[in-house]
Amino acid sequence: MYEGVSTSVRTQDGTTEVFPITIGLHQGSTLSPYLFTLVLDVLTEHIQELAPRCMLFADDVVLVGESREEVNGRLETWRQALEAYGFRLSRSKTEYMEWNFSGRRSRSTLEVKVGDHIIPQVEEDLRKLLEKPLERIQRSMS
Repeated sequence: MYEGVSTSVRTQDGTTEVFPITIGLHQGSTLSPYLFTLVLDVLTEHIQELAPRCMLFADDVVLVGESREEVNGRLETWRQALEAYGFRLSRSKTEYMEWNFSGRRSRSTLEVKVGDHIIPQVEEDLRKLLEKPLERIQRSMS
């Protein structure tokens, strides 16, 4: 479908030379995110769990675990499943967020990893990330 696709980039300094697109999701097509999600859903249906444990958003996947050990296990399962079909997790774009729902202090020093690559922790507070969307929802309901 995307064989032989090329593009150029227009900036204030001019337009680049045309270059081939060899990897990644085709940008700009309204159908691309839907097709990608559809294919990813079929390829990973045997490892998916009910939300909120596993959620797909276009080409993003959210995995939820009770511990870093559980998150590592889920990441490894997804890595193996995707690589079996020629896909791979982008280690440079993968991050994790830790949220302590129980209120107990976590003493885990375990790193979250994909293979040997240590995944960075997002330092943002979940409340801050959800604050704006929740405010919009509350305003629209009043």
